[in-house]
Amino acid sequence: MEELKIDYKFNLEDFKVMENIEHSYFPNDNITPAEEVLKWYEKNSLTCIGVRNSNNEVIASVNILPLKEQTFYDIYDNKMNEADVVSSQIEKYENSKEYYLYLSSISINQNYRNNYRVITTLLKGCIDLYKLLTNRNITIIKIMADASTEHGEKVCKKLLKMDFIRDTSHNSKIYCVDGNDFLESINRIMKLI
Repeated sequence: MEELKIDYKFNLEDFKVMENIEHSYFPNDNITPAEEVLKWYEKNSLTCIGVRNSNNEVIASVNILPLKEQTFYDIYDNKMNEADVVSSQIEKYENSKEYYLYLSSISINQNYRNNYRVITTLLKGCIDLYKLLTNRNITIIKIMADASTEHGEKVCKKLLKMDFIRDTSHNSKIYCVDGNDFLESINRIMKLI
């Protein structure tokens, strides 16, 4: 059985691999270039979770962005596209503070898409990050996601119990959930994996 590893440390080449994976999911105008994603990561190194295979290649990733409140609501209200987010709109985590999170670009390499272990490993990475934030007394006010695929919609609706908010101008759907409800979903998921 192939070894899978959760990772939180990335370089520009890793982000280019992630960008290439995203091109198989999302329209080009809704993909943030690897160079900008690296700037997000340099601003806050807890913005990306990846899964590496036994060859140390990134095969799955998700960006979890703590956004400034105005940026969060600009995306929520369909006034702005994820691809327009720049590093100055990303927050750094500070202990005992409150944040608005945006789940962005959940993507898995085509060769691993139906691999349950890859999906659960990525979920474990997200849960580990959430535990780290909780241990720092960080409060999540709201969590939003922009689903571009049917699979993404299922993750938002069924797994994370998010509410549908609206269709966007770039053929995706915005989902959102309050932090306390998200915590309940995370606790339920932890029991399953």
